[in-house]
Amino acid sequence: MYKKSDKKREFILTKAKQVFIHKGFAAVTMKDIIDECEISRGGIYLYFSSVDEIFMQVISEHNRQKLKDTQNRIQENKSCKQVIDDYLRKQKKRLLNMDGSLLMAMHEYRFSHKSSQDTKFYYEQFLNTKNIVLELLRYGAEQGEISSGALEDLAMNIMFFIEGISTMALAKVVTEEIIDSQFGYVKKMIFSHKD
Repeated sequence: MYKKSDKKREFILTKAKQVFIHKGFAAVTMKDIIDECEISRGGIYLYFSSVDEIFMQVISEHNRQKLKDTQNRIQENKSCKQVIDDYLRKQKKRLLNMDGSLLMAMHEYRFSHKSSQDTKFYYEQFLNTKNIVLELLRYGAEQGEISSGALEDLAMNIMFFIEGISTMALAKVVTEEIIDSQFGYVKKMIFSHKD
């Protein structure tokens, strides 16, 4: 059961996410988030002490939700091929609409935060893509649709691929045809994977 404070915190994070999507990270101030939430300055400080803290929570929650969504799709008992096709279709939609993405904000965060703790946070968030892909691959191996060997390495390779094409999509140099072609290679990599 949610407490009132949990709902308010979630509301702030939801509104802040929209601010980060539209403005990136570097240009966002507490005032921007306060204005979007339509709450008092003191009201927001009951929950968060800084833009950095809010951003880290937004990213962590966003990535937790993506992993949960993947786990829910697996629970639907579709074939591995269907689940991977669904995942890649969702990725394609994201890549073609990077204006609705947190990726630019994530890169801005990294370029402005150099501590080892910041580096660790940044790296862990990108590893979320690997963890999602690994869930899909493990499901495929359990279903006997793909080989169970070296799934961690395969997931890491696919993560680097997806994050790389995502960065290219930010620069608006990725077309639907490029995405389809590259995702075709990803599927070949997955379904021809051997122990």
